[in-house]
This record gives sequence, structure tokens and C-alpha cells, in this order.
Amino acid sequence: MTKDLTGFPDSKFPTLNNSVDNFVMRYNHSKGGFDLVSADGILIKETETPLPNDFLTVMESEMDLEDITEIGDIDAGKFTDY
Repeated sequence: MTKDLTGFPDSKFPTLNNSVDNFVMRYNHSKGGFDLVSADGILIKETETPLPNDFLTVMESEMDLEDITEIGDIDAGKFTDY
């Protein structure tokens, strides 16, 4: 059994060193395996995609920040296949 991520047959990692600090692992469907991508790059790409107006309208109508006593279980992320 493989004990190291780089040993998996569907992983496509470069040499793991300081050059890939702040990278995250993702499954790349088009390549058919896991690879590493810049976390900053993902955040930048996601800000370039506008949110649908209907989504924003629903969020505005359903969210009341005064009712939130502890922020901790809010998930605002999504998986994106590049």
C-alpha cells in the first residue's frame, strides 16, 4: 500500500520543495489525476467569475448577520474542474 501521495499512480506532482509552498492538491479531470495548483491562482480565478444575480438576491434575503452568533460552519467554497 502506498504511504506517500507521490506514490499514487494518478498523482502528477512536480518535485515537492519550496517552489510549491502554498499550493493545494486537486483532482484534475482532464489530466485524469491529482496535481498541485497555486492557492492564490484559484482565488484569483474565482473572483473573475461573476455570481448570478438570482443567487445574490436569495442570499441577501435569507442572510441576517445579526442572527449569526458564531461564524464557523459557513461554507462558501466550491470545487472547480479546470
